Amino acid sequence: MKGWMISDQSINKPNAYLILLNDGSEIDRVHVDLTDRPDVAKVYPSIYNSQKSGFDVNFKVDPAKANGTLKVIMRFAGDDANKDFSDQYSQDYPTNAGNFDNIHVTASQVSLSGWHASTQAGNKPYEWLIVLDNNGQELYRQEITDKGLGRNDVQNVYPYIEGANKSGFQVTMNIPTKMQGHLVRFIHRLTDDKNGNGNFIDLSSNPVLVNLQYNLNENGINRYILNSHINHATITVNHVIPADTTDVYSETEDGKPNMVVVHETANPNDSIWGEINYEKAHYNNAFVHAFVDGDQIIEISPTDHEAWGAAYPANGRAVQFEQVEVYGANNFARELVNAAYYTAYKMNEYGMVPSLAQANGTGTLWSHHNVTQYIANGKTDHTDPDGYWANRASRYFGTSYTMKDFFELVKYEYSHL
Repeated sequence: MKGWMISDQSINKPNAYLILLNDGSEIDRVHVDLTDRPDVAKVYPSIYNSQKSGFDVNFKVDPAKANGTLKVIMRFAGDDANKDFSDQYSQDYPTNAGNFDNIHVTASQVSLSGWHASTQAGNKPYEWLIVLDNNGQELYRQEITDKGLGRNDVQNVYPYIEGANKSGFQVTMNIPTKMQGHLVRFIHRLTDDKNGNGNFIDLSSNPVLVNLQYNLNENGINRYILNSHINHATITVNHVIPADTTDVYSETEDGKPNMVVVHETANPNDSIWGEINYEKAHYNNAFVHAFVDGDQIIEISPTDHEAWGAAYPANGRAVQFEQVEVYGANNFARELVNAAYYTAYKMNEYGMVPSLAQANGTGTLWSHHNVTQYIANGKTDHTDPDGYWANRASRYFGTSYTMKDFFELVKYEYSHL
């Protein structure tokens, strides 16, 4: 490492050290005899001893221990370098860096390209693409043969990583049936094993949804929505419920929601703001995260915290929202679109993939009735929004509308986020 270090603190702390950290833990330190740097003195003439500020040192470490994010402490110290010191810090130097620049999904194939540079790559000549589902289970793997592609742009940013200038790769894979409709992560692996195992260094993509299938033509209201090109409203955030009313989700391992519960107010004569103002005044008894009608989506409570709308364990797992009762065919259709969009938006925010509630407690899309049926154990007896949907669907469209129909609309909105 070459550079320079100056500080007025060095008047009383004359001993200079460089300390190498790996992921915040020290792996080596070097006492430095500073050398002449007239260029530094010219820029910083008023800082003590800026003329003698240069260093050019080698750290002696096991390369396997320098495998995280490196950082260097530049320390001026007195007699005890661990007690009497003044520190400055370098930038971070990741030893494993990369990016999936392009992920293009078609009906039958995925094409991927990007780069992966690592200080640990020297003895790892094989490259593999591995696909994991949302639970970390492997779905597919394929060796990458189109590799070592020139990437001078990467070299410019990571000049300290050997081989960064030839870190590019590209690969096309056929989509197996078990990947269709699933949220997956793509892993680029550098390894010393020709089968893709052994000693390896991984690079992970962001979650990617692979061809979520939906059908809006089976239900008359969904067809009306599709043919009328009805768009959703923008989510308005107006958190009138204090954030500290509840804590994070108590029924999930990571404290984040893993389902969305759809409610209906069962109040035929109220407006969205009438409902919001009521919950604002009575949230100690019950509240949901948001309300929708034909024109608005208003979030009244932060969805990182539980709401009290469907009894436990649902309260400890679910983002929850209410539909206000609306009138007129177009108004009802627009409310369904707003409800589906809010559902899809929150699912995407928390890494959920749309799936219908099941009797075993799985699934991400729930009605209040589903909660009553499957997991409430008698703590709630509500059946919404079944009756409201059935009434408006029959009254305005001469058809039915169920959670299965709403599920198709949620998948449509999710696929268009």
